[in-house]
Amino acid sequence: MTLEINQAISIGKAYSPSHITGFYSEVKGESILKQGSLGAGISISKGVRTTVELYDSETNNFIIQINGAVSKDALVSRYIMNEFLNKVNKKFFLKVNHEVDVPIGYGIGTSGSAALSLSYALNEALSLGLSDIESAQIAHKAEIECKTGLGTVLSEFYGGLCLRTKAGAPGIGKTSVIKINNYKIAIFCFSPIFTRYFIDSIRKTSNHECNKMIMKVLKTKKMSDFLELSYKFSKSLGYANTSCSSLIDILVQNGFSGSTALFGQTVFTIVKENELTTIGKISKNFPARLFISDIENEGARIIRKNDT
Repeated sequence: MTLEINQAISIGKAYSPSHITGFYSEVKGESILKQGSLGAGISISKGVRTTVELYDSETNNFIIQINGAVSKDALVSRYIMNEFLNKVNKKFFLKVNHEVDVPIGYGIGTSGSAALSLSYALNEALSLGLSDIESAQIAHKAEIECKTGLGTVLSEFYGGLCLRTKAGAPGIGKTSVIKINNYKIAIFCFSPIFTRYFIDSIRKTSNHECNKMIMKVLKTKKMSDFLELSYKFSKSLGYANTSCSSLIDILVQNGFSGSTALFGQTVFTIVKENELTTIGKISKNFPARLFISDIENEGARIIRKNDT
């Protein structure tokens, strides 16, 4: 018996950074594209690369893999696949693989980065001709509908230290972006929390309160102010557990500022490369997985053939 393997008729590849939210305030809108959040967070270069392979088929169908393993729980990706398949007149089988460089469920924005990179890759593979903003709006819509994020897609669209000054999807929401060079982000992952089970249950922060924090960071442009405001915000929610608080205390004693990621029992700090040895020594005293990343200043994008 001969097994025939059809060649993909089209392939699309895209990348999105991950993102750590420092503080935020939810904003309701009369349409889903105007919903989202004010706030601030930072994009990191270790993110998600998504490949879409397109095959001829008699019915629409797809398979979703995360790091090569089939996933049956990728709710946001499924939502986006259906949105894009509804835009074409032909039937296709789509094979999707998300290559995720960071732990899932630790407040590092993997749902948003998977959504954004998938939207870009699908637009490329299906040759729909949507703009980057139009593709990103589908990713934002999926995050809101699936309750996995509010402003993550908007921040990952732009990269850097992104301050969201008007809520909404890319093209509607407004941001101010501070580019951060010559720094690393150190992330300590204790335990996961899945956003869709948590996002509705925390105390709401007023838009006025959030705007005051945004304006302070915009004025000073200091990473220490961003980190300190983020930790103050986290503590106001009663969010940081004992392990996270103890680690931040040790970081402060060693001259660093730190905060917890929203959402996930995760601590992060921003340091210079020559300070990583000290960070490594501190991490040995805590039951957390440490990983280091560059800061991503450019945001999501299509991966072309010659890109690394």
